[in-house]
Amino acid sequence: MRKFAAALLAAVFLLFAGCAVVPAFAPGEEASPASSGASGAPEDPESTPAPPAEEDTTVRVTIPEGFTVLQICQRLEENGVCSGQEFFEVSQSYEPSSFTVPEDENRPYKMEGYLFPATYEFEKNSDPTDVLIEMLNAYRYRAGDLTDEQLIIASIIERESRSVENAALVSSVIYNRLDAGMMLQMDSTREYINDAVTDSPYLTGDTSRFAELYNTYKCPALPAGPICCPGERAMEAARNPAESEYYYFFFGNDNENHYSTTYEEHVAAIEEYGVQYG
Repeated sequence: MRKFAAALLAAVFLLFAGCAVVPAFAPGEEASPASSGASGAPEDPESTPAPPAEEDTTVRVTIPEGFTVLQICQRLEENGVCSGQEFFEVSQSYEPSSFTVPEDENRPYKMEGYLFPATYEFEKNSDPTDVLIEMLNAYRYRAGDLTDEQLIIASIIERESRSVENAALVSSVIYNRLDAGMMLQMDSTREYINDAVTDSPYLTGDTSRFAELYNTYKCPALPAGPICCPGERAMEAARNPAESEYYYFFFGNDNENHYSTTYEEHVAAIEEYGVQYG
């Protein structure tokens, strides 16, 4: 009995001396059996992998005003929307049901001008036909009754102007020159051949033949088709040009457009302000 009492006293002494075993959880936390491993020690929270996040399957793609079909194909592929080659192939053969896109062997890209520039949300790895239809629907909604000839003019305006006011004035120059039987001589048409047609990864055969059909330093009037996909500003200017007697213009080193009625005035203005290219 004395031995038992002594043992009991020793246990009490150890308890008050701070040698009792403390719980494995900190004060204020609730011990959870489910959180303990086989050894009884709490599990490291970092060792349990988090559930995988859901992958976003949509992508937002902006097609700026003035982009060409070539650039649109490349941007769609870069953003994982669809293959650029497959989109090109679909666009060359597709026939819209609600409006007419001309079938013309003298146009390297059938849908040039008809893919409306905007910001779109597409599913990644989309069917290229679905992507094309969405762009064509946007064009139909925005372009309204715009004719194919007006679309060609709008595409030149898009590449040659930088504001609403200048778009209307550039449009007036184009119409004035056409009415007078003058060649347009717009640098943007020559650049289109150099940048979007020559050495295009999507076009096959002899592309050199398009130069005389699009370069307005060579062809007598309008190019054979649009040279880019214009936005609403350029479309409106093609419908409603400013009233002017201008036949010449250029973009000067002062970051302004300069317009002239005669060639002599045009040359004098170039000497005064210089021409800014690009």
